[in-house]
Amino acid sequence: MALPPALHTLARRLMFDLGALAYDGLTGQPIWREQVLRLLDHVEPSARPVAALDLGTGPGVSAFALAEALPGGSAVTGVDLSPRMIARAKRHHARRFPHLEGVSFHVADAARLPFDDGAFDLVTGHSFLYLLPDAVSALREARRVLRPGGVAVFMEPAAGGALLTALRRAPSPAAVVRRDPVGAARFAASMALWRAASALHGRMDSDRATRLFGEVGLIDAAIRPTLGGLGVHCVARRPAQST
Repeated sequence: MALPPALHTLARRLMFDLGALAYDGLTGQPIWREQVLRLLDHVEPSARPVAALDLGTGPGVSAFALAEALPGGSAVTGVDLSPRMIARAKRHHARRFPHLEGVSFHVADAARLPFDDGAFDLVTGHSFLYLLPDAVSALREARRVLRPGGVAVFMEPAAGGALLTALRRAPSPAAVVRRDPVGAARFAASMALWRAASALHGRMDSDRATRLFGEVGLIDAAIRPTLGGLGVHCVARRPAQST
């Protein structure tokens, strides 16, 4: 029997509080950061500063990667339901990324964001929507805080796909292992756990993503495979003329 939304949210917070250290260890490596940056392939390059919101930021890996890649003067705000995840993100910011002055972190529920309407040019999420009991509420909030014309980009586990198939499709896997064997091992472990978790929580396909975006008024949905078919990039935007 499905848990009521409030209990599901509490269980999810406890799960990620308890798993913050392990999740940090699995995702804090170069290959994961490279995958985060692939989200920006779907965003029109900008010469001006960008205000970005990273949902489900965890220990901050995705927020730091985005901040380093976006134009100078950009601001990246990371939010997560787990206080321990946000505590780790703030610790990493202070110790490893103090030069990234435009980064901030907040404990917040994606379904009730503490930000003004139209506050962000870009909303991102990496391995995020599939864990939510109510993805529609989170996407409705993402649309609200996007400026008119702003873009939302999510990377989610794909319906279908297989680890062995993805490995065969990977460009020069041996070279990647030689370059960073420890990072490659951590990334492989994170992918295996990601597939196991998504088998329980649900995966994304084109029809589901398009339906979710359409339900909240995000338009021009585009769904693109990534990670050798293990994942999908789900892209949409808020209409330029807000309704």
